Parts: sequence; structure tokens; C-alpha cells
Amino acid sequence: MKKIVLACMLIVPFAVFAEEDFGVNVPEWSDFAPKAFVNVTEPKGLQKLNVNSKYWYQRRVNFETAIDECKALEANDERFGCYETLKTKEFKLNDDYNAKLEAELNRRTAIPGMESRADNMLPLGGYMNTLKFMPNEIR
Repeated sequence: MKKIVLACMLIVPFAVFAEEDFGVNVPEWSDFAPKAFVNVTEPKGLQKLNVNSKYWYQRRVNFETAIDECKALEANDERFGCYETLKTKEFKLNDDYNAKLEAELNRRTAIPGMESRADNMLPLGGYMNTLKFMPNEIR
């Protein structure tokens, strides 16, 4: 009798907490969003001016909609494929977002006017090019 009770005590919690997608790894929003935007809500008031909050909120809404669409699929294989496609899409969006941030950072930290070193090495600009002697001869 003790063995039956023990077996029930071990099996019942797993049965209660088992999801509809047992055996299929359901993606979580926290796997894709930065920690600051895991619990992002709809931007209101002055927060509407925050471009990052708007972006991550819209992505979260799209993610949750896609999860609901995947859960609506009846076949386990189709559901698994849907989840994998969603993961791939979210990782691609993260890569694009990180590339955009890196490009913006590079643009902000670039030294202005250094595209052509021949023209902009000295503040005198083109004046030094018109001289008939080399700059190290100015002693």
C-alpha cells in the first residue's frame, strides 16, 4: 500500500503540471528579449517616445500571437515545426537588432572628416598641398 501511495505522490505532480505540449520545447519570451524588456508593457505617456520600448513591445505582441497560432495546431509535428520556425525568426530579429545597434555605435564614435586622409590630415587642409616644399623643411 505504501508503494502505491508513493507512486501516486510522484506521478500526480507531473500530471498536474504537464503542459499540452509535453515533449515539445515551447519558446519563452525571456529567451529572446533583453532583461530590461522581458516584462515590457504598452508604452503610454512620455514612454511613447522611447523607440526601444515600442520596438520590444511590438515584438512581444507578435511573439505571443505566433505562440498562440502554434498552440492551435493539432499535430505534434506541425506544432514542433512552428516553434522551431518561430525560434529561428526571433534569433534572426535579434541578430538584425544587434547589427543595427553596432552600426549606430560605430557611426556615433567615428571621427568626423577622416574619410580621406590625404585631404584631412592637417587642419590646414588644401593649403599644405599648395606649398612648394615639404612640411619637414619648415625649420
